[in-house]
Amino acid sequence: MTSSTSGNHVIFLHPDGTSPSHYAFARFVDKGPDGRLNWDMMSNSAVYLGHMEDQLGGTSNAGAVTHATGAKVYAESFGLNRDGSSVTPLSGNTGKTIVQEAIAAKKVTALVQSGAAYEPGTAAFVAQVGETVDANGNRIPPRQRSVEITKEVILSGVNFILGGGELNMVPIGTDGFHGTAAEYDALSTNPLQRPSENLIELAKSNGYTVVYTEQQLNDLLDPAKTPTPPTKVLGVFAPIHTFNDRPEEVLAERGLPLYLETAPTIAEMLDVTQKLMEKHPNFNNGSIAIVEEEGTDNFGNNNNAAGTLEALRRSDAAIGVAMDFVEKHPNTLLLTAADSDAGGLQVRDPLTAGQPVGNINNNPTTSARNVPMDGQTGSNTLPFVSAPDANGDVFNFAIAWAGLPDFSGSIVSKAHGLNADKLPATVDNTGMYELMYETLFNTELESRNPAPTPAPKATKDTGNVIFIHPDGTSPSHYMALRNIDQGPDGRLNWDQMSNAGVYLGHMENQLTGTSNAGAVTHATGVKVFNESFGLEEDNSRVTPASGKTGYTILEEAIAAGKATALIQSGNLAEPGTAAFAAETTNRDGNDLRARDKYAEIIEQVIRSGTDVIMGGGELYMLPQGTTGFHVTAELDAAETRSERRPTINLIELAESLGYTVVYTEDQMNQVVNSPNPPQKLLGVFAATNTFDDRTEEALGLNSDSPLPLYVATAPTVAEMLDASLKILNQDPDGFFVVVEEEGTDNFANNNNAPGTIEAIRRADAAIGVAMDYVNTQDPNTLVVTAADSDAGGLQVFQYEPYTRPSGNFTPNTPEIADSEPQAPFIGVNSTTTNTNRAVLDGINGSTGTPEAPWKPFAAQDSIDGPMGNFGIAWVGTPDFPGSIVSKTYGMNADKLPSTLDNTKIYDLMYETLFGVTPQFVATQQETQLVAGTQGTDQLITNATGSSLDGINDTVFTGAGNDEVDLQTASSPIAGGNRVDLGNGNDIVFVSKGDRVFGGAGNDIFDATDAKGGNRMSGGTGDDIFFLGSGDRALGGDGNDKFFAQSGGGNLISGGAGADQFWIVSGELPQAANTILDFQVGTDVIGILGSASLGISASTLNLNQVGGDTQVIFGGNTLAVLSGIQTSSLNLSNVNQFAFA
Repeated sequence: MTSSTSGNHVIFLHPDGTSPSHYAFARFVDKGPDGRLNWDMMSNSAVYLGHMEDQLGGTSNAGAVTHATGAKVYAESFGLNRDGSSVTPLSGNTGKTIVQEAIAAKKVTALVQSGAAYEPGTAAFVAQVGETVDANGNRIPPRQRSVEITKEVILSGVNFILGGGELNMVPIGTDGFHGTAAEYDALSTNPLQRPSENLIELAKSNGYTVVYTEQQLNDLLDPAKTPTPPTKVLGVFAPIHTFNDRPEEVLAERGLPLYLETAPTIAEMLDVTQKLMEKHPNFNNGSIAIVEEEGTDNFGNNNNAAGTLEALRRSDAAIGVAMDFVEKHPNTLLLTAADSDAGGLQVRDPLTAGQPVGNINNNPTTSARNVPMDGQTGSNTLPFVSAPDANGDVFNFAIAWAGLPDFSGSIVSKAHGLNADKLPATVDNTGMYELMYETLFNTELESRNPAPTPAPKATKDTGNVIFIHPDGTSPSHYMALRNIDQGPDGRLNWDQMSNAGVYLGHMENQLTGTSNAGAVTHATGVKVFNESFGLEEDNSRVTPASGKTGYTILEEAIAAGKATALIQSGNLAEPGTAAFAAETTNRDGNDLRARDKYAEIIEQVIRSGTDVIMGGGELYMLPQGTTGFHVTAELDAAETRSERRPTINLIELAESLGYTVVYTEDQMNQVVNSPNPPQKLLGVFAATNTFDDRTEEALGLNSDSPLPLYVATAPTVAEMLDASLKILNQDPDGFFVVVEEEGTDNFANNNNAPGTIEAIRRADAAIGVAMDYVNTQDPNTLVVTAADSDAGGLQVFQYEPYTRPSGNFTPNTPEIADSEPQAPFIGVNSTTTNTNRAVLDGINGSTGTPEAPWKPFAAQDSIDGPMGNFGIAWVGTPDFPGSIVSKTYGMNADKLPSTLDNTKIYDLMYETLFGVTPQFVATQQETQLVAGTQGTDQLITNATGSSLDGINDTVFTGAGNDEVDLQTASSPIAGGNRVDLGNGNDIVFVSKGDRVFGGAGNDIFDATDAKGGNRMSGGTGDDIFFLGSGDRALGGDGNDKFFAQSGGGNLISGGAGADQFWIVSGELPQAANTILDFQVGTDVIGILGSASLGISASTLNLNQVGGDTQVIFGGNTLAVLSGIQTSSLNLSNVNQFAFA
């Protein structure tokens, strides 16, 4: 049942400190990797950018002020500017938050909080508190003035205020519901935390009904206990927070639970609040509820995995309650966002059941740095266990952390309900306010950072696909580059893509996607085991989502006549591209992994028929004992593994298959920009990878003689893509391109921040090339990006406004200097002590001495001014399931789900390339057997009562003069039929990829409107062929006639008999047709419409090219006579050339 009110409703749910990795943790445990949380099912997603006026990361207080006002404020703000003046929100109503404007407009309002009432995620929507100084002259930041904040919340006029914080509401010496005076006084007598007046009594005097437990809250809905529903409620459910946010080991030592048993969850608070809101006399005017689960942030900041998990469950349950409200009241916007990424949580698998989870290698130099991971009950305890996946399998995993602080992070905002579609794919934190304000007040505000220009609309049903795979990347990776190259208010090409979806990349047998198995899934649309390189675990062939066993999407594109390209910054055996064209066995009678068979994989790639192949790996293309353009004798001698060195020269193989081979960027540009660029191009730009992916210290980045990150002569993937498109866009059937920047993964797996950032820069440039193609060349093109894992768990970090941990060079100075005599560090996964350290990366690595100081990354200015320096923190060297976001742009971009399984990448690409979903194609794989009669039959696809659908059908017409029409099939996958016409004078209209056999009789084959790839065999009799494009026509016995029309590119064989090849039929063909067996003195070349076209014996030319003759008119090659010498022909001989 749904209902609507004249006023709209807004629910802003703030699960503080959460990223997609946090939600993955909860999903794995409670739902399994194939299950879905409520958060997953929200309709729209956006990458959230949360910087403040004066720093790169969001603080809980200033972030909340921005949500409440749409204005950037300084990091310590609690509703006021640094000088104490009022904030002017985007609405222009100075000093008023969105909730305060809602109160003034007589809308129903609520603040729902799992922490104390002063927590800024809710309190900053109604409280404005400035800095002060104490009696000793010490600066007191606003966030520490908990009493003043709490009082302003109570005096705000908000209808429903639910949370904790009784300690901050009762004066010293006063008993409370949850604690005695003695207990509270033992906790604090600080006047900043203890009021001079009883704020609970103040609330009552202002009309609030006060409740202290879940039961008392529920009683408000019971008419027997509360006959008149209250219009103002204050819930005080705990002394401070409703949770105990300490490390697991501390809670165990003290015997404390994660949450207070008597306190309601925020889902329960919200449920009661919404029901009371509906009863409120002003509900018809609209409402706004601000809901915060603070436990997700506070447990995360203590690196307490068990507590974080419980807080995530409570957050997601609240989202479910809110979604039910949206279902009931469709004029409601539900919006979620964190303002930071607490702890930088990552899931680590696979792990052994029943064994402690152990350590993770965090930011190694030339030696390891180990940090303990979390299990179910704390550091280095037994692993968490997932709920079963779709196959019933469970997975053991640990939680690893980047550190104790909040990070800028991989934050994703989600929206659902009214105006959810207005959430941009990359959104500034000010955008939360914009969207809420527009929904609540029907007023669209001018954005601080306007949304990018949308892609031009597609004009066709099918199009091109460019799949860009920046392996290992998350929003945090892009954030690092954005800060350096654009500043936090700038936008990368990735940011300007139009649609975003949270990507879930688990494999058939583990939670973390592998590069090879992830690529197989992208290429086939099905889950495979973690070591797969195109085959199942039993080494059988994979059946893709389309049902075409053994075919990847690239191979289907090749079969459909589309141009294709594989572009790679690593070596050509890298699975991100190679798995689209190669398959090989895994541990087949030995312990050799499939992905290690470089030589075999590259040979398959070269033999695949892919038009453009670019990357590194010359060493793996040459037999042992062979040097090359990049391969020196030293490199050759160093690599002797048989699985990596071929027995034949693969570069010579490529040349024999028609590839032009280039070795440098300059050579590539020269070839593609030449007057006649090649149709097949192989770029071999490095001996191995085009990058050197070792740690900074191994590369000497902290020395006077650093090694380069990338090969200087090699093009970037952006330059490779730009060059490739000059070849691919010549194909009228469209193209499919796979691009992988492998450096983003490999550098990050070595926790090499400078290398990772350079790799992201190159990946983003490639995205820019692809987007420019959509905008300026062909709007019928989809650009889609996705990683398959989160490499290293990168996080951007600044200390401000908090002090550094003890032991740092300047513990009391949070600002990061331009150089420091030691590498700074943060705490990570503390237990009962805090001795674990995570060292930050700078531009020269994670070491520093007075002689060779550590140097940070520098951010470009924001709109508001300088943003300072920052470091990079890592979770560790592995790949993680992570916070991965897929993005799309161009054709079908809007079909990207807000949460997507990795199989959906294939689905979206397939639908764009072929105009139909692979699932539909799979249902059409069954062959229909259609038989005619001994008489005259008319078999037309999709005719009433006919079983002939024109999709993979087998037709036997039998005797009689029959007609078969395959062109009336309506399905976009029509074709692939086999037709035997039998005896009689038959007519057949072919479609696409059909095989037709004429048999005896004088048959007519019509491919005029066909889509190519057909093979027509006349058999015996005098047959007539009306040709289209890209077909093969074989006359067989008899005097056959072939009429070339406007298409061309056909291969024609007359067979026995006196055949007529009408190479022009009223108009010039678009491409030359090739006659394979022209017999001089027996067969005739004909021109229909010669007079109107001006073609005669005097205007035609014959040109000898090798062993063939070209028939040319006005610079256009009309036909090629294979194996015919020009000297044997005479244009004036009527027995050879006919003009009609």
